[in-house]
Amino acid sequence: MNTLDQAIHIVGSVLLISLGVLSLRIKGKRLKRMVAGVFVLVLVGLLADAAMHLLPNAIASFIYGTHKHYVPRNFLSDK
Repeated sequence: MNTLDQAIHIVGSVLLISLGVLSLRIKGKRLKRMVAGVFVLVLVGLLADAAMHLLPNAIASFIYGTHKHYVPRNFLSDK
């Protein structure tokens, strides 16, 4: 993981924590709804970032792990 990706994860985590605490302390209904919307937006962004890291590897390991390669008989070793 490079430093930009680490920075995105750190900033996103700090935003999630601070927005969660802020939503518990707010009394106004409209402001609480706005904070909850931003919380969901940040959460979706972090989940999308995680999916971009995990999904390609999972798909590749599924494809190449279950793929049966055809090898002609004359290329097989005699051992």
